[in-house]
Amino acid sequence: MPLKTSNGLLWLNVPEMHRAPAEQSVTLPTALGGARVNRDPGRSRFYLGAAVFVIVLNAAGFLPSFIDQSRRVAPPTRLVAAHGALAASWLVFFLVQAILATSGRARIHRRLGILGPFVAMAMIAVGSLMVIDMTRRGHDLSGDIARVAVAPGAPALAGEEFVAGMFPPLQAFVNFGILTGLGLWWRHRPAIHKRLMLLALGPLVVTPLIHLSGYLIGRRPDLYGPLNAAIPIVANTLLFAGAVQDKLTSGRVHPVSLWVPVLLIAETFGLIAAVMPSEGWRRLATWLVS
Repeated sequence: MPLKTSNGLLWLNVPEMHRAPAEQSVTLPTALGGARVNRDPGRSRFYLGAAVFVIVLNAAGFLPSFIDQSRRVAPPTRLVAAHGALAASWLVFFLVQAILATSGRARIHRRLGILGPFVAMAMIAVGSLMVIDMTRRGHDLSGDIARVAVAPGAPALAGEEFVAGMFPPLQAFVNFGILTGLGLWWRHRPAIHKRLMLLALGPLVVTPLIHLSGYLIGRRPDLYGPLNAAIPIVANTLLFAGAVQDKLTSGRVHPVSLWVPVLLIAETFGLIAAVMPSEGWRRLATWLVS
């Protein structure tokens, strides 16, 4: 019996006192401010793996045209180099944050997160200027995008059609900004924050897929049809990787992992279909490149 009464007083039974410290020692470190606790290491490793995957995908998408420059239209400009450096910085930033979260260093993760908005805004600004500059120039420097956009042997897009075509990449930068901004707004809700930041990597998945496909089409023109069909399928399927992970680890899908990708796909294709052919967008696009 854990307690005894004597003359109205309570006394701990001696054997119970000997066992109490041993039982409490399991939970004591979790109450200390310096403890590092990873409540769900499997889920944390998923975000670390996602960061590594996107970095490898970007290397596979952009490095071939730098290593083999025989099919490039022109060397990179300073603006392209700046955009590449900022995009690489964001990927490294995401990787470091994932490592910190996986290892339980939440305090450092939060402090380093202060840099996030500045890197994101710089990448959006420089990336948008790069798209406008490419449209003004009339071609992309690597030639990869043109090989994906136009079938082999068909005339290249020119004039108003080419100018209107800068809507999807600009839209991707806007979506990146919205998702990143929402992720930072919900930074005090880790379950929402990490899923939004993961989904913000979407544009950094689509672009290298396009460049890698364009490089492969340049060497194998017969791949034009299959790769054009594969790009949207692969890119949109990867948006639901978080939903699959949720189901595997907790048995249910977090609403952010399901509904944000659905809304993102609907918004992307809906605006491309409605805005890109419109006269208003074409006038604005022509003004931007003038």
